[in-house]
Amino acid sequence: MERGASTRAEDAAGEFTHYFRGLAAALGASPGWYAVFARRDPEAARDYFEGADVPPWDVVRALVHDVAAVRGGHVGEGVLAPARRLHAAAVAAYDAAPGSERTLRARLDLMLRERQYATLRERDLNDALHRAGYDRDRAERTAGELAWARDDRERAAVRCAELQARLDAVLARPAAPEDRFRAPAAPRAPAPEPAPQAPAPTPARGRKEGRRGGARYGGARFAGAPEAGAEEPRSVAAPSADAAHPGPRGARFAGAAEAPEEEREAHGAAGARQARDHRSAAWATAARMAELRRTGRSGEAYVLMSQAAAGPAERIPELAAALEQAGLAADVATLLWELAALPPHHLATVAGALAIAGRAEDCRTLLHQAAARPAAEVARAAAVLCEARLRDRAVTLLAALVRARTPETAAAVAAERPDLTGPLLEAAGLVSASRHRDVVAALRRAGLSEREI
Repeated sequence: MERGASTRAEDAAGEFTHYFRGLAAALGASPGWYAVFARRDPEAARDYFEGADVPPWDVVRALVHDVAAVRGGHVGEGVLAPARRLHAAAVAAYDAAPGSERTLRARLDLMLRERQYATLRERDLNDALHRAGYDRDRAERTAGELAWARDDRERAAVRCAELQARLDAVLARPAAPEDRFRAPAAPRAPAPEPAPQAPAPTPARGRKEGRRGGARYGGARFAGAPEAGAEEPRSVAAPSADAAHPGPRGARFAGAAEAPEEEREAHGAAGARQARDHRSAAWATAARMAELRRTGRSGEAYVLMSQAAAGPAERIPELAAALEQAGLAADVATLLWELAALPPHHLATVAGALAIAGRAEDCRTLLHQAAARPAAEVARAAAVLCEARLRDRAVTLLAALVRARTPETAAAVAAERPDLTGPLLEAAGLVSASRHRDVVAALRRAGLSEREI
């Protein structure tokens, strides 16, 4: 970094630290969100106060709200705008430091794992809540833990999106002078997938990259909405009804054109009936979900969502649409989380169904969430997508893994399924030239032959 740029970065970080200290001092000993946060993670609070690290935007926003509550004021955009500007400048300064790409990758990988853990814990606590029965004390304790687990999962999703946005910004910077003399990577596909966007950047600091997400980067104390990607619908072939038979099958697909006319008509009628059945079941589930949410029966709502996620893949697009029509768009995100934790074959089948139904954004979000799973499971899901003639979706899944996980994890996918080496390298090329080189090197270290690479 040039001297002038370095000075500007130090000024931006220092200005934000001064502002943050002023907020904390104005809050004093008053109870509030930030006071709870500082007790839960005193090391993080100290780092923020001393300027050793820059806090996530949610910490800043909550502190602004706490101070406003103490003073009896209202927090509007006019109040938040200076905080947002100073915070964004500080984040940019920290991300401009050498090694920021490595730091952000490590933190994103950590947060992906936190997100997966929170999803599983939320499910376990839902089961425990139903087992509590009429034990009121036990049910209340479990319900409280469940609320935290749900917030953990939602906050981890937001953190992943924000860290991903920062990482994408770092990768988009011009190469350093020494990079200009490196050999170019393999040609990149003409339509790289867009990176997920987040409403505000989230900071990280290099020397803290080994720390667990916990109080600093996850948990119920960070409110937010799950991540969402932005992808244009793309024309894809219909998935197979059975992974063992790659060709599309079933009345819902258009692959019956070679059959006699009578058979095609029968398939068409059966497909229409099936579509009506799916639509009817989806609306019934959405109506029931709305009633459960209205009456505060969140445990039952979660069980209903889990059952729906485990149902026929073809119902999922209709269910997502029905939930949105019922004003339950947030439950679509919960549905995608549930689906991301299901067996790889079912997950891949649902991704195909979402893509074919024109819900490309949901498909992409689901695949990004699935990228946090163990390498063997990611390999299985990607293989099913390829077998179902949805190679572009397999590349989307693998690109999410390459972007967020280590090159060694990517190599483990190819070791599990060598036939995925081609899609994996294509995905790495879509992420960046340097990431492509890293994955190639990891594949060679893993013992794959030059021919396979």
